[in-house]
Amino acid sequence: MKEQRWLYRTIIFCLCVVLQLQAQSPLELKFISKVSQKYLQKDVRELVKFGNRLGGTKSGDKAAQYVFEKFKGYGFKPEIIKDPQKLTYSNDGWQLKIDQPKRLRGLIQHEWLAGFSPSARRDTVHLTFVGTIRDIDSRTLDSGAVLLERHPSEKMYGELVDAGACCIVSYQNDISTAYSNWAMISTLKETDKNQIPVFNISNNAGRRLQEELEKGTRVVIKYSTKTTIRHGNSKTIIATLKGQTDEYYILGAHGDSDSGGPGADDNASGVSGILEVARILNTMVKNKTLPLPKKSIKFIVWGTEYHSSSSYVKLHSDRLEKIAGVINFDEIGIGKSRHCIYFEGNDIPHNHDLLKLFEQVGEDYVNKNGFWKEATTTPSQGGTDSYVFLPEYLNRLDISEKKIPSITVFTAAWNEPTSMQQTRGWRSKAWKGHPDSVNIDYSPYYHSSLDIPALTTDKEPANMVWGVNAVGIALIRLLWQ
Repeated sequence: MKEQRWLYRTIIFCLCVVLQLQAQSPLELKFISKVSQKYLQKDVRELVKFGNRLGGTKSGDKAAQYVFEKFKGYGFKPEIIKDPQKLTYSNDGWQLKIDQPKRLRGLIQHEWLAGFSPSARRDTVHLTFVGTIRDIDSRTLDSGAVLLERHPSEKMYGELVDAGACCIVSYQNDISTAYSNWAMISTLKETDKNQIPVFNISNNAGRRLQEELEKGTRVVIKYSTKTTIRHGNSKTIIATLKGQTDEYYILGAHGDSDSGGPGADDNASGVSGILEVARILNTMVKNKTLPLPKKSIKFIVWGTEYHSSSSYVKLHSDRLEKIAGVINFDEIGIGKSRHCIYFEGNDIPHNHDLLKLFEQVGEDYVNKNGFWKEATTTPSQGGTDSYVFLPEYLNRLDISEKKIPSITVFTAAWNEPTSMQQTRGWRSKAWKGHPDSVNIDYSPYYHSSLDIPALTTDKEPANMVWGVNAVGIALIRLLWQ
């Protein structure tokens, strides 16, 4: 009996070893060994230094040139695509300080200027709290500043302008899990006709100011803004790893900080991931570790999230059948409450095969040294450029329906945790939560003034490594095995 048990255990052990070797092929292990956390972090830091990298601005052009040079240094012949013109803005500088009372000086920190705010000369004015449109009174405003506990609607903004307000200071009072000491960044109507600037401040500062104003404290602020609002052309960078056919996969990420803030996690982390996957795969092909892929790969960094990807789709509308699939990186730099990697879009039937591949990668590597603790596919959430390639968005662009598999890889989304009903039939063995639901991890610094490397990508750099590994392994299984 002992010999039988020993033989049984030996067989089980050998089967486990064989299965593990199948999951971790030599090519996959080679790819994994080349991933550099140092390179990933460095790229994010360099991109954030340029500014918010909005398409059509100086910082956007600098970031595009940086990506172009990186691709070139990795042995590609990259293209710079000039996207159609659109109105854009850059916040060239601002000041927002409390002047009186002296005890409140220093209360406002990590503030941010809302997108499409106009320039305003330096001024010193009193601050008034306004709760609703009904509370607006030109007699009490008297050309002063207004404190709001939310970003102003277009109607509220117009009413405050008409009542004589000279600027607006807003905070996000309805989100308790984020923005305590930093500002959620908002954007005004996309026009060069906005008349007064809007400043975003932290919840703590906003609540304190509201309390002071409600008990009768006279608060005086100093402010000024310098902005540039003009039409510009974002620049999309494309590097191609040629395959055996003219069909291709897109590995993409938006290159701008779409919030207008520092954008380390959203989405310098995604751009960094693109560069790292491109570097490794091209090196492996050039040194003959890998042959030419079965299909080509286009590594694309979009100049402006939806604008550039939509432009690409329109430009290639008669050749979309050549796209075998789209894999999108968006926010792979942090995860506040879980150690999970997510693969999005399992409610879209034609994403099935591609997501099953990613689901398998997630299961094969879960809990292995240097990898994620959880992995799962998720239903669609919206809010990223991969959706441009799906039928619903193609219809909006007046393009006949094409079923292009299009998914997003991420480690966090939005600014607070959310729970979604899992799509029927999808249950990953690498998911530790309830099998019928998915808990989406979040970033407290989402679209904020402190989406900076020190608090996101440098704090949890392993997340970017996970993203690169997941996509690299999946591409190897798709195109080389």
